[in-house]
Amino acid sequence: MLTGLTHLHSSNRYLVLGFIIIAIMDAIIAMAGGKDYTKSSKIFALLALIFSHIQLLVGLALYFIGDKGINHILNTEGFMGIAAARFYAVEHLVGMLIGITLVTLGYSKAKRIEESAKKYKTILTYFGIGLVIIFVMIPWPFMKEFGSWI
Repeated sequence: MLTGLTHLHSSNRYLVLGFIIIAIMDAIIAMAGGKDYTKSSKIFALLALIFSHIQLLVGLALYFIGDKGINHILNTEGFMGIAAARFYAVEHLVGMLIGITLVTLGYSKAKRIEESAKKYKTILTYFGIGLVIIFVMIPWPFMKEFGSWI
């Protein structure tokens, strides 16, 4: 089960990143063209929200039952001094929570706004900042100290 969750968490990241980027690009194009908020724009933002929440739930499951989360904190003496242990047990979790919270706030705020330009600006701002934080907190393959994507 742990292997399946790890693979799901690793592969779902592409959907999360893809839909967030699509929602941001859609907002940029619509704002530049002065377009009204469309159903497709709402769907892109909603899919970004849904897949980011699925990613969060799978990540939290891995945090509590996997070997790089709470078990690592409890079983490793001085884990805060080990960069890889600290990254997975603290930094990755907190950064992703902040990024997904920003996506959620952006979607919720945009949903309540009537004016299209303000909706797009809200999505662009919140999703954009959330995307930057999410990108920074991904354990990239070139970060050899933190292992691979799988």
